[in-house]
Amino acid sequence: MLKTGRMITRTLTHVVAFGLVSAAQAGAVIHVDDDNCPGPGDGSELNPYCSIQDAIDAAVDTEVIVVAPGRYFETIDFLGKSITVRSSDGAMVTTIDAQLAGTVVTCDSGEGPGTALEGFTITGGLPFFFGGGMIIDASSPTVTSCTFSGNAFGGMVTVASSAIVTGCTFTDHTGVAAMANSGGNPTVTNCVFTRNTGGGMLNFDASPNVTGCIFVDNSTPFEGGGMLNQQGSSPLVSNCVFVRNTALEGGGMYNDDSSPRVTNCILWQNTPDQILDQGGAASRVSYSDVQGGWSGSGTRNIDADPAFVAPDTDFQLLPGSPCIDAGNNWGVARDAADLDADGDRNELTPRDFAGSPRFAVDGNELNPGCGTPVIVDMGAYEFSGSSFNVVFGDLDGNGTVGVNDLMILNGCLGSDDPECCVADLNVDGVVGLADRLLLGSSLVQFLSVTSVP
Repeated sequence: MLKTGRMITRTLTHVVAFGLVSAAQAGAVIHVDDDNCPGPGDGSELNPYCSIQDAIDAAVDTEVIVVAPGRYFETIDFLGKSITVRSSDGAMVTTIDAQLAGTVVTCDSGEGPGTALEGFTITGGLPFFFGGGMIIDASSPTVTSCTFSGNAFGGMVTVASSAIVTGCTFTDHTGVAAMANSGGNPTVTNCVFTRNTGGGMLNFDASPNVTGCIFVDNSTPFEGGGMLNQQGSSPLVSNCVFVRNTALEGGGMYNDDSSPRVTNCILWQNTPDQILDQGGAASRVSYSDVQGGWSGSGTRNIDADPAFVAPDTDFQLLPGSPCIDAGNNWGVARDAADLDADGDRNELTPRDFAGSPRFAVDGNELNPGCGTPVIVDMGAYEFSGSSFNVVFGDLDGNGTVGVNDLMILNGCLGSDDPECCVADLNVDGVVGLADRLLLGSSLVQFLSVTSVP
């Protein structure tokens, strides 16, 4: 495993004065406010800690640390604790600044999804090795609504991790990619990667699930301006936008000895290539808008101006865009948050980048094509419309998974050009046994979550 270069031994600074017990009791909320510096405080609302790390040192599993607006000049380490550290008012007004003293946030003690970081700007990181903003090593925390900006050698590095990263922005990083994944399969949803001069994302023998993300104006003097996949990486990339990324080769995406699956995406104005496969890479690109076309493996791709609302800044789709109703419903990722909550694998990601319904009825007309009630759009944004529930494996569009769906699939078995048959559940261009197994699994799970005890 990657060595983070430091394992700081911290001293417990939780103070118990006059025989009183701190507010940091099991299940309690611990407060932090830099207005109370030099502190140290006791974590209560009236006497908050001055330092986030002091609060972490004092916390026990399940506790929530609420941080008031301010700029906190420190590095923090979650120390393996299943706790939540969140800002009270969001990343715009709450910053953790390492001042080049190391990695800003560290999770390398086996943290799981119950360890959460939410609503901070993470900046000023200068690591011993890689990961100036955050290092996640053999741990899988949840990171939500954070801005990683101006950290040296990467905004975030994950190693052997299944971290869940949602609604974050990675910007203005130098040296290496803004997010680098080595091994593991992190889930990255609705994130923005922009103006990073080491590239947007690097995957090295990693299989992240990247959904609804925007890669724009990233660059590198090497390969893979938007995304670089190497050494057996097999990312799933769905409903993403790659625009104006530049590199020596593979401006949008460069794949070396890797097998990405790209579905429902838009790749436009990347230089010199939208997607480039080298070194035995075997990418499959389907239901995507690729400027100049895609001659490799895949199906149902287009080459047409996506008609963004504002090509420089707003990647929503104008009325009449060729990307509307041109995607594949089964190419939409499963909802990571829903999976984490109850294990219901039938729930496809319900919202787009802007929080609008991912499956929406455009106007008053159902059945936009192929007999399917609603078809997802290409890109990170869904064209406006009324929400419509789409269940994975529901081939007849009646809202449930049943025997009729299995009959539809059986009627399409062996087809290598499904046309209007929507039974290609794994989006590999062929309706086969793998799709039947997926439908059978979805049917069992649907019945288990909808049955009444």
